Amino acid sequence: ILSRALGGKTGRAVSGWDIGVTTIHLSSSSSKFFSSLEIPTTLPIIECHRDEVRELPPKAEVLAWSEKTGIEMFKYGSHMMGIQGHPEYTQDILFHLIDRLTQRGYIEDWYGDELKAKLEEVEPDKDAWKNLCTSFLKDRL
Repeated sequence: ILSRALGGKTGRAVSGWDIGVTTIHLSSSSSKFFSSLEIPTTLPIIECHRDEVRELPPKAEVLAWSEKTGIEMFKYGSHMMGIQGHPEYTQDILFHLIDRLTQRGYIEDWYGDELKAKLEEVEPDKDAWKNLCTSFLKDRL
């Protein structure tokens, strides 16, 4: 929504749904942006979407990408940051969303079960995400 509002292009992801914990890679071109933070260069994040940013708004900068999504995170100036995933989500929230998606027929039952099983294998680094988001909001980056 933020990307589109600022002049970017969005649409359905060619690769389909992205549900679960995805590892995103912080862009090497943005290493200066993240240099003041003590966070790893890859971060797991909870995702639940089938739309994606296809083209950034003018003057926006890619901050992170994943194997499935080319623009996982971007910034626009020094006061706006878009994150494709959900650093605020817990596994319980995603379990509930998966149940809703299967009940409404958006995804197959077997796929929902597979996603839930994979969720127990890895968790997002909540402290790193808190540090990153708080630092951005407090204009420390």
